[in-house]
Amino acid sequence: MTREEMLQALQNDVNAWPGRVKAAGVVNAAGSSYGPLARNNEILRTPDDPDATYRYMLRVWDDPDADLGSDGWYRIIKQAGPELTWEWLMVDRDKPYAPLFDDALRARVKAALERDAGYPIWMEQVQAKEDRAQRVRTMVEEMRSGARKRPQF
Repeated sequence: MTREEMLQALQNDVNAWPGRVKAAGVVNAAGSSYGPLARNNEILRTPDDPDATYRYMLRVWDDPDADLGSDGWYRIIKQAGPELTWEWLMVDRDKPYAPLFDDALRARVKAALERDAGYPIWMEQVQAKEDRAQRVRTMVEEMRSGARKRPQF
């Protein structure tokens, strides 16, 4: 894949990011559906210029204070996880544009996202869902094996 193709794939994911956040059901402080807007997110201001979007991402993370995160992180991470931040696009090694970001930057971004106050809240939610799913799997298996009676409605 050429650099231009990687940049275009990155731009496509950045452009799709607000829709993914909205589809995940993230809400603002008032309880209304939240979708990132260009007026509040500079990353969205260059939808037709992949190179400018990429340069913006690098410029933001060139700042020594970038590790402190942004105001939108808490809401998104707490409700939907770090993978729904635009910064996660830099972390995800499975993306076709992953070679655009070096390992040191990827590690720095990931560590910063995981330090956000919303991260442990989200992890608790993930664990609770996994625990519920395991309980259901156990009950189903017990019913199939005859160790547990099926509920009578």
